[in-house]
Amino acid sequence: MAKKTHTKLYEPQQSPTPQVLSALQINPHYLLILFRLSGPRTWIFASTSFILGYFLTGGANPFAIAIGVAIASLVTAATNIVNAFADRKEDAINQPARAFWLSAIGDKGIEVTSLALYGSALALSIFLSPLFSVILVLGVLNSVFYSAKPLRFKSHPLSALLSFSCALALPFLGGISVNQTPDLASPMLWLVTYFMFTYGTVKNLPDYTGDKKAGVRTSATIFKNINNAVVFTGALLFTPYLLLVSLVTLGLISPIYLASLALLPLLSYVYYRMHKAKDSEHLEGAHTLGYFYAITFVLTTLVLSSLSTTAIVIVLVAYIWALLVSRTSLHSRVEKREWENHVHTTHAHARKTH
Repeated sequence: MAKKTHTKLYEPQQSPTPQVLSALQINPHYLLILFRLSGPRTWIFASTSFILGYFLTGGANPFAIAIGVAIASLVTAATNIVNAFADRKEDAINQPARAFWLSAIGDKGIEVTSLALYGSALALSIFLSPLFSVILVLGVLNSVFYSAKPLRFKSHPLSALLSFSCALALPFLGGISVNQTPDLASPMLWLVTYFMFTYGTVKNLPDYTGDKKAGVRTSATIFKNINNAVVFTGALLFTPYLLLVSLVTLGLISPIYLASLALLPLLSYVYYRMHKAKDSEHLEGAHTLGYFYAITFVLTTLVLSSLSTTAIVIVLVAYIWALLVSRTSLHSRVEKREWENHVHTTHAHARKTH
């Protein structure tokens, strides 16, 4: 009998029958799986964007910040869980660990968890403002239909990136709405939104092979080969700085934001890593580096908008959280794609014996 090739980390400790997370059936093992599936490192984007919008209106209430961060994290967590569930076909190749985690939780468990996360976020919104709640509802709808049918925004490259960019745009508007009516013509809104639009192309690179086989159209798979996809992504990642310089030149934002240009060497190194990557595992490593570059851009924008002790503390907490999640491998995207090595070795052995 063939031996199992997956480690015990990905195997359910009980039978793979659907698990319903209820007050009578909570297992630490399943809670850890759900935490992984919730993509905890990505919570920083929406949380920071909310704080940025809140700070720009002069907000400084620690309670409002805490509530906003909690809501941003809950919605992002739900988004990642729904996305993992909707992408089971592609992830059977891209991230097979997720298939084990999802089967351990079961369809009912995923449904109950997602509803609980969205419901908690909506309940907390009563502590902020009615307008914030309206924006939150839009965020929840975007969150669900980014992956879920019938809309499934991510089924088309352009709508996928537009929906993905809302991960910064809507929290930013939510942060402003706590104290005043948001201005949709805000230059800062367009800067952070466009930045997230371009960054959305990075996460598609490691999944190129699986998405291609599954017939999924992304900003990467529209290209004939991965090399062309990397070049396109790299070029696009530099364009937010053109927008930044243009906004400063036109006097729409303060020249202090030009300090973000100091991140260009880091971005260049990210592109170098993507260009040199030989397989999806190395592309996943480049994606992780790209993630740290992306949160650095957003956090730098936050600090430049509010040169305060509170902003510095928020930045430190964000980096500690990101490093903790990465070092303990608590994020659902796995860099060490050892299953690929096994598959390649098995195929090579089969060809040799044949």
